[in-house]
Amino acid sequence: MYIHVLALDKLGFSDYHAEAEAVLKDCKAVAAKRRRQSTRLENLGIPEEELLRQQQELFAKARQEQAFAEQQQWEQLQAAAQQAQASVLSTNDDQDDYS
Repeated sequence: MYIHVLALDKLGFSDYHAEAEAVLKDCKAVAAKRRRQSTRLENLGIPEEELLRQQQELFAKARQEQAFAEQQQWEQLQAAAQQAQASVLSTNDDQDDYS
């Protein structure tokens, strides 16, 4: 990348040299930051097996919570359906009384 910045002068784009240098410096800083962040997990001191176990535990807990939420929703739908059915039956019984 640095060679490209130097080539600007030779190609007659010396006006852009300072801006290109600034961009190059920013790119290097971002790359260095990414390298530091990628090693954070390695520096935690937690073995990969333990991290995997924790992840599996979290997934199991999430599945359990999702199943519970779906069960609650199913029970609410069943209750609403029973209530609607009772309402229809009640309406039919009322209509039979007036016939």
